[in-house]
Amino acid sequence: MLQYYNLINGNIITVDTHYPKATSITIQNGKIVNIDEPQSNIETIDLKGATLIPGFTDSHFHLKNFGKRLDQLQLKGVKSAQQIAEMVMAKSNELPKGEWITGFGWDQTRWLSQEFPNKAMLNKIQNHPVMLTRIDGHSMWVNDAALKLGGYDINNLTSPDGGKIINNCILLDNAMNKIWDVQPEDSFSDVKRWIKIAANTASSRGITNVHDAWQDQYTIDAIKELISENNFPIRCYGMLGSGYPDLLNEYFQNGHYNSELYKIRSVKAFIDGALGSRGAALLEPYSDDHCNCGLILISNEEFSQLSKKCNDANFQLCTHAIGDKGNRMVLDAYRNATQNSSNHRWRIEHAQMVTDEDIPKFLEYNILPSMQPSHCTSDMRWLDKRIGSNRLSRVSRWKSFIDLGIPIPGGSDCPIEDGEPLFEYYAAVTRQSHSGWPEGGWQPQEKIDRLNALKMFTTWAAFGEFSEDRRGLIQEGYDADFTIYDNDITTCKPSEILNSKLIATIVNGLFVHNPNQL
Repeated sequence: MLQYYNLINGNIITVDTHYPKATSITIQNGKIVNIDEPQSNIETIDLKGATLIPGFTDSHFHLKNFGKRLDQLQLKGVKSAQQIAEMVMAKSNELPKGEWITGFGWDQTRWLSQEFPNKAMLNKIQNHPVMLTRIDGHSMWVNDAALKLGGYDINNLTSPDGGKIINNCILLDNAMNKIWDVQPEDSFSDVKRWIKIAANTASSRGITNVHDAWQDQYTIDAIKELISENNFPIRCYGMLGSGYPDLLNEYFQNGHYNSELYKIRSVKAFIDGALGSRGAALLEPYSDDHCNCGLILISNEEFSQLSKKCNDANFQLCTHAIGDKGNRMVLDAYRNATQNSSNHRWRIEHAQMVTDEDIPKFLEYNILPSMQPSHCTSDMRWLDKRIGSNRLSRVSRWKSFIDLGIPIPGGSDCPIEDGEPLFEYYAAVTRQSHSGWPEGGWQPQEKIDRLNALKMFTTWAAFGEFSEDRRGLIQEGYDADFTIYDNDITTCKPSEILNSKLIATIVNGLFVHNPNQL
């Protein structure tokens, strides 16, 4: 195991404006100890011109859910509701009577009809409760067997506060809670297995650190155990799930958790739903649903109480907000809760739709927009229909934030998106699909340059977790976390970004992914 070595003959992108490029670095005990002055008489590895950057951080990831989805029916890319119903029927023949059938990833915007499915399709399966989660995680398609287990009266379905029921089988946001409540509990061994799979996959994609956006007790315990076994190849910044009050109280009383690979000092909450299922909270109605402005998932009083508790305990609050109304509500609540603090760096996760009026408030209130570029390129196909052309300029406003000096921690929201950092980087600089549509980029005024795109996943990601003094740059004294590619993603043609090959991933000075045996 290398502890003291040189990396030489590299194209090293430091992301440090004072010393932007280097050709060699020296690593000792997990730290960068020298730049461009290789040490003699120690192990030396020739990068042979490969491009080395500060390790990619994915600032919005779901470790447990990434692994868990692999145990479910894979519905991403399935072309119709009928095909999905056939997959569920086939699965029902493999399972004992009464077992849940679960799936993830369906997306009605990719079907010919683009409409939510009807009740009859899954009700052909009567001996199994069925729960199929939409790609955004904010709606699910269920059958009557699942509704009954959840305590719903199938003859008189009523939508709860912060939720909605469509076609007597599609549950949005808070309407899903009754179904979640009757799901079989995840075992600790499964959670640990799922997280190990997710961490290894992230490492194999060049990710050195994830911000895990909703952690429960099993997740925390599994990560700590994997680290103790040397089976966790990345770093993790954990966000406690706001739905676990006992867990929150424990951490609020005991303070932050800090180890070399794992840090807990933040809380994840939700204010609204998603655009794809029309649950994101909008200031004006949806263009294709004129009586609907989306959903608010938590009362003002409850959110204010949570915000105050986080501020009093010095825990960062990271709140999901997608619609322009949802973002405004979170900004107002954050302002009220943090008036007497100056370095809280509270985050709005996604910040997908923000008005001109509200953009400067992020700077004024010291709020970070934590954004996922692929959400823009995934949604751009149908957003004109969903919110109308007059509101498209409010979506995914990366350059508007950056021009005001507001740092953006960048992520993927994996498994909602693929969790491939090059996909996110490419989306940030092109605002195009992988096939190059639309020409010039979607809402191209919000495209950003290569350096700022790289900062989203390095410097600004580190700032978003209070680690900018040790990660996000190639600088002496900083952690030796690196992602190495065969291609210079900062200068190559945009189309070549996606074809770049990962050479190695280094975390804390250790080669955690090294298929080419550097």
